[in-house]
Amino acid sequence: MDIIITQWALDSYLDLKHINSISDQDYKTIIRPDVLLLKSYPSDPKFQNSKFWSIATDYASNRIPDGYKMKWHNIGNGKVQLRLPVGLFTEVVLCGAYVKGNTNFEKRKMAIFKTHLELIRRNQFTECGRL
Repeated sequence: MDIIITQWALDSYLDLKHINSISDQDYKTIIRPDVLLLKSYPSDPKFQNSKFWSIATDYASNRIPDGYKMKWHNIGNGKVQLRLPVGLFTEVVLCGAYVKGNTNFEKRKMAIFKTHLELIRRNQFTECGRL
């Protein structure tokens, strides 16, 4: 399965690098290898671990269709909780990344993610690359 990198994902990665939320070492040894596991989704046992992979939900705790989240804990220089919203269609689409904040921040990020998924369904997004 191909992994599509959207402009949203690239922009969020660059933002996280700019504010030193993730280190080059964490990216190379943890984040990228985990993202590459999506090529063989759902065969890797990591996808059964709810602390690593979960269904995305909106502000009312309703499932977001085709939406999932990859999760990392205590990552980067500041030991933050990193989230990567992922759209799962015939291809995997990376939709951005962020440092987990409070509940309201999380709800806003999921609302944005819902919008991104709808734009992907309409093919109204910018593809920056594939893995």
